[in-house]
Amino acid sequence: MKNSIFFNLIAAIVFMLGFAACQKDELDPAAVYFSDAELAEINDNTCLTVIPDDLATTFDETPPTEGIEERATGMKNKFWPTGGTIRVKFLNGSAYLQNKVMQYAEQWEQNANINLVKVTSGNSEIRVNFSSEGNFSVLGTDAQAVSQSQKTMNLALTDNSSEAIIRRKALHEFGHAIGLTHEHQSPLANIPWNVPAVYTFYEQIGWTQQKVDQQILTKKTWAQTQHTDYDQQSIMQYPVAAQLTTNGFSITESTQLSTTDKNFIGRIYSNQKIKVRHAANTTYAITFWLYGIYHTIQPGESMWVPAKTSGNQLSIWECIGNNCAWDGYAPPYGYNYKIVSQGSNGNLTLAYD
Repeated sequence: MKNSIFFNLIAAIVFMLGFAACQKDELDPAAVYFSDAELAEINDNTCLTVIPDDLATTFDETPPTEGIEERATGMKNKFWPTGGTIRVKFLNGSAYLQNKVMQYAEQWEQNANINLVKVTSGNSEIRVNFSSEGNFSVLGTDAQAVSQSQKTMNLALTDNSSEAIIRRKALHEFGHAIGLTHEHQSPLANIPWNVPAVYTFYEQIGWTQQKVDQQILTKKTWAQTQHTDYDQQSIMQYPVAAQLTTNGFSITESTQLSTTDKNFIGRIYSNQKIKVRHAANTTYAITFWLYGIYHTIQPGESMWVPAKTSGNQLSIWECIGNNCAWDGYAPPYGYNYKIVSQGSNGNLTLAYD
């Protein structure tokens, strides 16, 4: 997709609707005319994640983000086993297009301990279809619930698609396929959306407000994700036009893996991990930070989380009364740990398990 086409379309919507002066109930999408070609262009460059939104836990006290530089967002419990083989089957498309998509998909493999293998028969974890119906993917291991006769990913690509478009779509959709969600839905995303403008824009391609909420505006919860700080350069981030925000904030389209995309996926799919268990005397979830990644665990839950072999810094977010702060530790590599209560005032500490 060319940025100029995408943003010119948005600018046209904004100009004709007068977003700056409109309230939500004053917007009149019917007053905006788009040709079939323009609507097809918008739809062709929009991605959907096909995931069950089955976690409803919210985080009561939002942790601060100072000092954290690495950023990315993945859906908890949706990652494939580290070191495993993920079979990719193409349901149609030319050999040229299939090979191009695999070439870019394998950039994820180059940064993570997983093996993407193209197969032509038998069962597969990822099944790719090429058609004009849009770009979408099942999220990570949710693909295991999809019948072998059905696709898990669709790419709106043809042999005539440009190199940049093929690269962008392949990297983005395979990011979903290995467990990553949209970066603009990270718990720490801070995009100042102009909500009425966003609704009206996406209504032009037939989206309901419910779908806009699900795919654009609603951030994932802390308990749903493993994530770092917000990364607007991520391949998993939508482009954002200034007219869709309240203060002119904008994000240009990325067609490459960001440094943090590479670091995050490498750590998530690494064997270099320690185990941390929620053993505190509380019914609340606990968030802790280790090796650049936030993790949130429920009472009794254990997680294997990326760690360094030396020099680990682990911080637990704890609230004593109205005082909330990070409590820091330096856990040696090679041990299991638990987070336990100290006293009855909310104080938490890290202990060997």
